[in-house]
Amino acid sequence: MKHLPRIVLVVITLILLYGTALLVFVDPNIGLELDRHYLLNDTLRFGRGFLWGAATSAYQVEGNCTNSNWWEFESAVDKQGLPRIERGQRSGIAADHWRRYKEDVQLLKEMRLNAYRFSVEWSKIEPEEGIFADSALDHYERVVDELRANGIEPFITLHHFTNPLWFERKGGFERDDSPEILARFARRVAGRLGPKVRFWATVNEPNVYAAEGYYSGTFPPGKQNPARAILVFRNLLRAHTACYLAIKEADPEAQVGLPISVFIIDPAEKWNLLDVLLAHYLNKAYTVSAVEYLTTGVYDLSLPGIGTDHYESGIPDAFDFVGLNYYSRIYCHFKPFAEEKFVAVAPPLTAMQADNGWEIYKEGLIRALYMISSRTGKPIYITENGIADDSDQKRATFIEDHVLTANRAIFERMNVRGYFYWSLMDNFEWTHGFDKRFGLYAVDYATQKRTVRQGSLKYKEIVMTWARRLR
Repeated sequence: MKHLPRIVLVVITLILLYGTALLVFVDPNIGLELDRHYLLNDTLRFGRGFLWGAATSAYQVEGNCTNSNWWEFESAVDKQGLPRIERGQRSGIAADHWRRYKEDVQLLKEMRLNAYRFSVEWSKIEPEEGIFADSALDHYERVVDELRANGIEPFITLHHFTNPLWFERKGGFERDDSPEILARFARRVAGRLGPKVRFWATVNEPNVYAAEGYYSGTFPPGKQNPARAILVFRNLLRAHTACYLAIKEADPEAQVGLPISVFIIDPAEKWNLLDVLLAHYLNKAYTVSAVEYLTTGVYDLSLPGIGTDHYESGIPDAFDFVGLNYYSRIYCHFKPFAEEKFVAVAPPLTAMQADNGWEIYKEGLIRALYMISSRTGKPIYITENGIADDSDQKRATFIEDHVLTANRAIFERMNVRGYFYWSLMDNFEWTHGFDKRFGLYAVDYATQKRTVRQGSLKYKEIVMTWARRLR
């Protein structure tokens, strides 16, 4: 019994240390809840210059991107011999946006939107290394002119996941000189379109590109090599800086930013310190490291047991805005003795989900905005936010909840300047093929007819309400 006080003291100390560690590493906003009734009755605070838009990417909507790594990847199989794309689908002519862009600009206008985020397809503009196709640049200039003629702000993404085959076969973004190669492309495109385009997004979701292509292997080149994933992530961030400088050479007044994917990563059990630590390190590696690179020019990534990297560009603050692509959250569970040390856990059965299983979680949007705003005072554009909802039963509420959550963020003095719904029309959703329907407009792929979804009209209603209040 004489050791009992000492044992009690040790136990109390361990409990205090455990509790302190939880307080230090758990996201303080993990339990945040936004009252929907309050959001619905709040005043719209979006400014006069706010960008209301929709987004697409070239490969997913244009069609016939035959010179791209993704075109080749579509016919590949995985280690089990299964198609890389669900049901062996091929993108083909996709939504035929290359030919139908004028019709699609009218869809934007019909929805009362004033901005369109779209990407230019590198494999069409530079089909061979160093050889640029004026016909492709002519096409994108016509798209920009059509947007301008209809009062719609073009918001161009330079790189949205796809590479020309010649670049992929040289090693892609595993190459040390890959940032300079992409910057050469950026310089040519900005030199041609710069006078007519104000907003430029450099590299779409570098964290997704690195994780899917080199960690999970579900995107090209289909590798599963954590060290390569960390290297590619670094090179994509370097490529952003190189493109930023190249665009600024062409047009010093251009607004240039980086769209980052933010999936809120929460511990499966918030009282399990191992889950909490895992969520902390995954969030830091997957998203915070990219934001901190933008502000400091330093890439510092550390995932215990997976890998580390450190790089200093010497060029801090090479960005004018941050693009936020937000959809959902992930729950993680640490399994120290398993081959895969951590696993993603499905959302609770009570959670509302999209067709692809993603939890519908509006609070995650403001948590993502908190994360970015606390690290930079620059403008934030929500460059992607949308839902896969083929039945169209959830789209209206999803749009309303997320737009009003952005409105709440503005009330809390976050510098949100735009909202782009993903996507304008149904498209080729990468490994999901055509099975997941995100579009404001449904596409009948047999006829290419576009039809507005009833749930999408909520977006139009919000924009029209905003416009009336500005009069």
